[in-house]
Amino acid sequence: MSRTARIVVPDLPYHITQRGNYQQEIFQDNEDRLNYLSWINEYSKKYKLSIFAYCLMDNHVHFIVIPQKEDSLAKVFSISHMRYSQYFNKKKNASGHLWQGRFYSCVLDEGYLLTALRYVERNPVRAGIVRKPWRWKWSSAREHVGRRNGIIDLEKITALIDTTAEEWKEYIDLDENEEEVEDIRKHTLLGRPLGTKDFISKLAKRIGMVLSVLPRGRPKKKGTNK
Repeated sequence: MSRTARIVVPDLPYHITQRGNYQQEIFQDNEDRLNYLSWINEYSKKYKLSIFAYCLMDNHVHFIVIPQKEDSLAKVFSISHMRYSQYFNKKKNASGHLWQGRFYSCVLDEGYLLTALRYVERNPVRAGIVRKPWRWKWSSAREHVGRRNGIIDLEKITALIDTTAEEWKEYIDLDENEEEVEDIRKHTLLGRPLGTKDFISKLAKRIGMVLSVLPRGRPKKKGTNK
């Protein structure tokens, strides 16, 4: 199934991810991560992109964001990633592409927002790096449980998700449903909206496109009815 043209609708949440070219490491030390986050923070404020969650892994990044303008996504990630790529290549005395093409994105129904936030912040747990999401220094999980660094938009998050730090800690400490994880991955890689049929129908009318609903979860194995 092919990847669709990017759908960008202001004021709706998005899952964003991008990998290093050929899955190469994009961060080698904490200085790299700090520089990367500083550019993301700078340009998200300049181009009106609210950050709800993020997670930096060695060879890829994840974000949950809400663009306030149609070009917010493109400007923030294209400029930030270009600047970071220039910095990284200069540091390594290298050349060529650091990132694997354009970033992947998926617009989310608000009903899937909590699931997507947990998916992003539990990435280091799924990878076996830490046992608790907030133990990973390079994700928003630490901010959501009280250790602020000014990157996530707490005002907007509080307006949409009325939870305390302890309640959030309990929520992201729960194991995800495997089908939910697969849904987020599949819809993001294909650029398809993730939500209810009603959400997708209204979105299609709003943007003037035909949007189909993808089957949920892992595809069934041939020869089984399970």
